[in-house]
Amino acid sequence: MRLITELHNRHLNQPIWIAGSDPTLAEYPDSFLEDKVGVTLHLAHVKFPGATYRYANEYDRVDYLKRAFPSFRTQANIFGWPFYGKSRRDSRALTKDMDKAYFLHWRIYPPAGIREHVDWKYTWRKVRQARAAVSVTYGGHGSCLHGALYSAVMMGASPINIIGSGHGRAGSGEQFSAVTDIDKTMRPWIRSFSDPINNVPMIEQTLAIIDACRKEGIEVNWYKSYDGGRLERLVIDKEEIFALKEQLLRQFALSKKLKNLIKRIYYPILNSIQ
Repeated sequence: MRLITELHNRHLNQPIWIAGSDPTLAEYPDSFLEDKVGVTLHLAHVKFPGATYRYANEYDRVDYLKRAFPSFRTQANIFGWPFYGKSRRDSRALTKDMDKAYFLHWRIYPPAGIREHVDWKYTWRKVRQARAAVSVTYGGHGSCLHGALYSAVMMGASPINIIGSGHGRAGSGEQFSAVTDIDKTMRPWIRSFSDPINNVPMIEQTLAIIDACRKEGIEVNWYKSYDGGRLERLVIDKEEIFALKEQLLRQFALSKKLKNLIKRIYYPILNSIQ
């Protein structure tokens, strides 16, 4: 296994473009990443198969891309380890024949292990660690974008540009048109990105990483759409997100609140040693 730290400052002071696979990705020309350092998230590889890197922490999508694109195995890939919902053994079996695979140890909902608990101070600490390449353990709140952002920070990127990853706030539908049917067949049970239970933690964690990057002097541009060569920025109202978050917090049953209280005690201890 090659650890993500091997990529430290690989692209120092170079722009890195991270491409998600939401509906707006169809607006971009297929050649958009040809002259750029690009990182595609899961099914965005279908749009930009020649990108510099691919990032994923989902077993099913990596399995699909390996089968559908024979060259995927020999390209540079960054993986959150182990894959979501899979054992280390299963994750190793899927990636053992991949020539240029870099890994980061992946934690779900750090530091407390609770979906809606996004710790901005902890996130800043992890961004600083990524910039100095002193940790290989990172995590996020339901989006591959979070792992890709930490990876871009570790590679020394400036600025970091995000496209096609609006967390349900850009375009209608879940995926861009070329992969809609693929995605529905692969995971028909997944909650919509426009559902606040799903996207509020995603959005807040993205905002926390962007805020931490800016505190470290790293420029991050989050784009909503591409229209005739013009990139439109995605603007998120933090107060709206925090208000939605408060509504979600009040929906938990007492048993769930007790479980989360226990998590708040032992998950930070687990994450503090990483």
